[in-house]
Amino acid sequence: MSQAWFSRYAWGVLVWNILVALWGAYVRATGSGAGCGSHWPTCNGEIIPRTPQVETLIEFTHRATSGLAFLSVLFLALLAFRLFPKGHPARLGSGAAFLFMITESLVGASLVLFGWTAHNVSAA
Repeated sequence: MSQAWFSRYAWGVLVWNILVALWGAYVRATGSGAGCGSHWPTCNGEIIPRTPQVETLIEFTHRATSGLAFLSVLFLALLAFRLFPKGHPARLGSGAAFLFMITESLVGASLVLFGWTAHNVSAA
């Protein structure tokens, strides 16, 4: 695996995360944040909802794409620590990105578990 491949992968991860953030805005704009109820990480108590409403599909899609984003950033950080020497900016950047992903995951879980979803007007 080369550093050039790492660079292309990092750009892909960035694009994916932007799309996930835009989908999150769509979830918020449509009031679909409670589409999976107050269950986290499951959706209405199921891993994959069997009889979803539109709001459930919107929210479940966001959760699934967010999970893939989390894994892609984790893999990015692991690669950076394997490919680049200590102190390299790629290590710092990917490590910071992973910490931000953990924070964002905790924020998302908190919104669901505390019932701060759907038509709530908070800025989160």
